[in-house]
Amino acid sequence: MAMKRLLIEFGQGVDMHGGDQNNAVLKATKDAIHHCCMAGISEIFEITDRKTQAYIKADIYAPHPEEVDPAVVTDYLHWWNVDAEVHHGGANPEGIALNGKPKTEITIAIVVLTVYVDV
Repeated sequence: MAMKRLLIEFGQGVDMHGGDQNNAVLKATKDAIHHCCMAGISEIFEITDRKTQAYIKADIYAPHPEEVDPAVVTDYLHWWNVDAEVHHGGANPEGIALNGKPKTEITIAIVVLTVYVDV
């Protein structure tokens, strides 16, 4: 048997005020995985153990990749075998000033989840 791609899904996450890379990455991961209904995993491919018969490759794109902890993704997707890789990407547009405080940094992260199954 060989691992073959079944699904590629994209998610976007935004941290509006703190410039928190990991918060944006977690939101992007949730956005991506919640757009998927992988009924075919069990109904077509008869996969019963997602840790050994399938895996997810998570490509994480963030403006400051050195601040990203890949465990944010792997911990959230704990029921899967996940290989997470961080890349430079996403966006950091200028935020707004609130209550007389300095302008904040908006952080936009993108997560691409590719699901592989053993067929």
